[in-house]
Order: sequence, then structure tokens, then C-alpha cells
Amino acid sequence: MGKIYQVEGIILKKQPLGENDLLITMLSPDRGLVKAVAPLARNHNSHLRGKTELFIVNHFSIAKGKSLDRILEVDTIESYSKLSRTIEKLTVSQYLAELVLNLAIAQEAQPDLYSIFREHLYRIENTGKDESLFPYISQGVFHCLATAGVAPNAYYCVNSQHPINPNFEERRWKVGFSFEAGGLIKNNLSSVSIDVNLNAIELALLQSLSAKTVFAIPESIPSSYSHSDIEKAWIKIEKVLNDYLEFYLGHVVVSQRIMKYALT
Repeated sequence: MGKIYQVEGIILKKQPLGENDLLITMLSPDRGLVKAVAPLARNHNSHLRGKTELFIVNHFSIAKGKSLDRILEVDTIESYSKLSRTIEKLTVSQYLAELVLNLAIAQEAQPDLYSIFREHLYRIENTGKDESLFPYISQGVFHCLATAGVAPNAYYCVNSQHPINPNFEERRWKVGFSFEAGGLIKNNLSSVSIDVNLNAIELALLQSLSAKTVFAIPESIPSSYSHSDIEKAWIKIEKVLNDYLEFYLGHVVVSQRIMKYALT
């Protein structure tokens, strides 16, 4: 048996391995992404079966292996059991998990990403029955991107560095957003392409995401806007952030398509 090490981690992904094993991918605050085999975890009477579900936080004892490490013991610290009670919350959580899998780095301490991910799982788990999930999705994505140092610029023109505030006086006011440039563009004097235009309400929502808590309707938005206006804007912001993420990653985030299907 190889060297044994201890690690705390939240399970992001599990895959069948052989006839009875599972390959677990977890995020640890001290080690980043960790992969290890959970032997016989697919057996109905396995002591690991109930502890190797998605989004369970465990303390693991793991033996170092030549190719794959092996889980020896598991003690559960916390589980987000309410996430699986609705397909909407479950698919949103899976989307954020795929985001984290793409942003996290193996064998590198990432306590901020670990903390942010767990915080947003808690928020999603505790949303009300009739509460829109799009603000929570958007802020979860934005916070994860910010923690990784790749969040888009939502306050300044990336060309001029001049601040940009939502203009609610002009109904047709818009500002450009470029994936390549990494944020807002007011006057495009370069060859950078504008991927999408944001109106005042959409920009206000985007700028609200850097706050610690989510505001379904930021105070800067006039009361004349309807609930339907706000919800449509949140849906667009979620899409813009996902498209920006996919541009950064260079590939499609599959679980986002599944999530959108569940939410519509």
C-alpha cells in the first residue's frame, strides 16, 4: 500500500470504473482537484455507496497509487441533500460543478474556489419554491470566474478605461460586450468584435454580481420595470456569462444545455 494522506473535499463528479468501483473527482481546499478510486462503491452493501454521491463533503483517507489513488475511509462532514429534491436545483448545481471542474487545478491549493462553490450550493439549496434561479446561477458563475481571475470587466470600457453606468434615461441605450476583449466596450475604435449588446437593466444586473449576496432587483433599477422585464434580463445575463465562459474555455459546457432545458 502506498503512502496514506488525508484530505477534505466535495465530490464534483463520479464515473463507473470496472464492474463495481467508482472514480471520484473532488475539489479540496488544500489540494485542488483530486481523483481517487472508491473501491466497490457501486455495490449495494458498500459502506462507501451513500458517501460518494455528488456534492457530499467528506474527510477522506486515501492511499497513494502508481496510477490511481484509492479511497480507504470516508467520514461525511456535510451534504446538500435538498439539491436533489428538484430537477431545477440539481441541474443548476451540476452546471456549477462542471464550471469548477474546468477552472480548478489539480494538486494546487484553492481554498477560495472551494469556499465560493460551497457557498453557492447552499444558496441554491435554500432558494424559495417560486424564486427565480437565474440570479443565483449568474452570481455563482461570476464569483467562480472572479476567484479564478477571469471575470469579465463590467464597470469600465476595456478600450478607454472610462467607467460605464447604466443609462435609464434613454430606453434604447446599449453598451457592447466583447468576449475577446473581456468586457464592456462603449466606443469600439479597434478591431475587437462586439458579441452582444446590453441595455441599461442588463448592465445593472451584471454590475450587481460582484456583491457578496445576490440582489434579484438592484436598487439602481427604476421601479417602472416589471418583474417580467427583470426575469428576461437575468436570463440574458446568464447566457452572456455562459457564452463568455465557453469562449474562455474553448469548448461547450454541456450541463448548461441540460440546465436550460430543465428551467424552461
